[in-house]
Amino acid sequence: MSEKKLPSLHVQLSEQEKEALAEEAFQKLKESLSYIHKEEFFEKLEKAYHYAKEKHAHQSRHSGEPYILHPLAVAEILAEFRVDPSSLIAAVLHDVVEDTDTPLTEIEEKFGKVVASLVDGLTKIGKIKFSSKEERMAENFRKMILAMAKDFRVILVKLADRLHNMRTLKHLSVEKRKRIARETLDIYAPLANRLGIYGIKSELEDLCLKQLEYTIYKEIAKNLAAKKKEREAYIEEIKEILETELHKYGFTHAKIFGRPKHIFSIYRKMLGRQLAFEDLHDLFGFRIVLSSIKECYEALGIVHSMWKPMPGRFKDYIAMPKENLYQSLHTTVVRQNGMPAEIQIRTSEMHNVCEFGIAAHWSYKEKNRKFNASELEKFSWLKQMIEMQNDLEDTNEFLDALKVDLFDDEIFVFTPKGDVKQLTAKSTAIDFAFAVHSDVGSKTVGVKVNGRMVPLRWKLSSGDIVEVLTSKTQKPSKDWLNFAVSSKARNKIRSFLRQEQRASSRKIGKDLLTYELSKRQMSLDKIILNKKIDLLLTESKENNYDDLLLSIGYGKINTRELIGRTFFKKEEDENEIEILPPTISEKKDTSSKKSSGVLVSGLDNILVSFGQCCGPIPGEDIIGFITRGRGVSIHNKTCAKALDLDPKRKIDVAWTNEDEDEGNHTVLLQVITGERKGVLADVTVAIASCGVNIKKAQVRLSPNHTGILDFELTLNNLEQFKKVLRVIQGIPDIICVERRNKVKKR
Repeated sequence: MSEKKLPSLHVQLSEQEKEALAEEAFQKLKESLSYIHKEEFFEKLEKAYHYAKEKHAHQSRHSGEPYILHPLAVAEILAEFRVDPSSLIAAVLHDVVEDTDTPLTEIEEKFGKVVASLVDGLTKIGKIKFSSKEERMAENFRKMILAMAKDFRVILVKLADRLHNMRTLKHLSVEKRKRIARETLDIYAPLANRLGIYGIKSELEDLCLKQLEYTIYKEIAKNLAAKKKEREAYIEEIKEILETELHKYGFTHAKIFGRPKHIFSIYRKMLGRQLAFEDLHDLFGFRIVLSSIKECYEALGIVHSMWKPMPGRFKDYIAMPKENLYQSLHTTVVRQNGMPAEIQIRTSEMHNVCEFGIAAHWSYKEKNRKFNASELEKFSWLKQMIEMQNDLEDTNEFLDALKVDLFDDEIFVFTPKGDVKQLTAKSTAIDFAFAVHSDVGSKTVGVKVNGRMVPLRWKLSSGDIVEVLTSKTQKPSKDWLNFAVSSKARNKIRSFLRQEQRASSRKIGKDLLTYELSKRQMSLDKIILNKKIDLLLTESKENNYDDLLLSIGYGKINTRELIGRTFFKKEEDENEIEILPPTISEKKDTSSKKSSGVLVSGLDNILVSFGQCCGPIPGEDIIGFITRGRGVSIHNKTCAKALDLDPKRKIDVAWTNEDEDEGNHTVLLQVITGERKGVLADVTVAIASCGVNIKKAQVRLSPNHTGILDFELTLNNLEQFKKVLRVIQGIPDIICVERRNKVKKR
């Protein structure tokens, strides 16, 4: 994260103090690199340090510390994973090109092609103008993914960079901290998980929760600290029992590890099971590390003979490794006292991959380590991401698909021939069909699961055997988007539907153009033959004939006015033809202004409607889509349904300030609470204290004895809604507060 344009420093340091801090950090880095024994590396590292320090000499972090401390800290994080020398040198230099006027050629000349290539992959796209922050972010992710495909070390450095930035967020504004934390939780933490770097993934998640839900984070941390000694004793007790039992069967070399789960993991369990902290019992994980795969399965039998395994909680990631090469046996057992315990069993080699993930493949001892064909096949998700970024032009759609693909939960299903397909959890039969092949998915008419016909919306489970039935005449249906989960399936369905939508709009556009020309005794065929169509393209500012027909068909261009301006300008000047309101293609400064409180660029007096799928409120980022007969439909930029619409129909929209006091924007809010008398009253009082009206309220009790409070609120703007969230989160026994969609989630 670049910090070139940060505000004034919090702490003023003298040059001598800055120099001392830099030297101390560099010496600390060198001490952490004891696993590297080549003297020439340290000479190169020293050269990179002084070079980077000189380039960043006039830059400081927001804390007031010299900027060079950041790249040194990034290199030190990487040293924990015992990465190769090139990655460490690139870490020290990773911001030089982006944050100074240093050309990449200079890096290559001084430090070689490999280091220069890594630095290039880490440098953001800074010289291209983008229409929005989202577009810039998406393009930077595109570049990072392409660079990662060429060399995975790019993402190792990037993750270390993001981790250090997350550790030092306290000097930034609250708004910026939350934005960075949300981006990290959506993209970087799942990416670390996909690469098997669980240490970075877990710390990133905890740091994000601290920024996004501080009250909840603090409460969980407080509860963990309160009974720390009890929990440490519990861990030692389980370790001793396992060690004693395994020794009986000759596993004297077995290593047993126990640890409490990290805060974000506990938070997710509370959320998923709708339980209070006190009601969670599986707060610890235990690992048994052995010498061979054979011993792993034998140890599993020993553990299951000691304690009863919980049904549905066993996973064999040795036989079917995760896409990040992770392998282990997972089981959850119930002890005699009724307390559950999660246990993972693996070999020492598997443990190494679990600890370091993909970083293990570039450890110093494995110089020039390359992936073989079978290993690369396991990173098929990266290949899919690369294909996706080539196919998707729309920024929001790309980021939405990227987030879906990075989710860590997965299932394993089989083809009738026994081939394994790894899918996102909650995937349906149609997702499987598209996973087999895009053409198979598009032609699907039916699916058999375990030999039985099921609907296309059928949710698959690990171990299912799935057979897809196809027909040459079948086409994707819009209904499929209601239950397709994977980004591949959704993108292919959307692509087909858009092509159909465009074909229909193209025909409408051609019919309208032909009709208006015939009223002037003109022929579209003759205009094309005489190449006068170029005049229409110039006047409409469209790139080609196809785009012209689409714009007319979508209603973006008024055909009568376009023909008048193109072929009958003199008549227009003499007022012989009625001049119609400006069209979008003219991009005039005038903007529509209706009681909706939304400005639509380039259009006067246009009808505006709000998408019922997302219910945007003033202050949120919004996008508009032109519709035939309903004016412009307004959606939240993150709205999933908006992604189904053709990007060519998109139009710039913005909020006015006129409507913010009317309080007529509806938001659905769900609050999950612990079982406590008076909690409903506390929540309603909190909402009222923010000046927000409760239109409807529904209260129900879940099977886990947590309260579920559903509210329909009317409010003014986003800031008022954020205030409601903050106030409710401060109430004791609140487990979760979240906004709900107006329609059912897909």
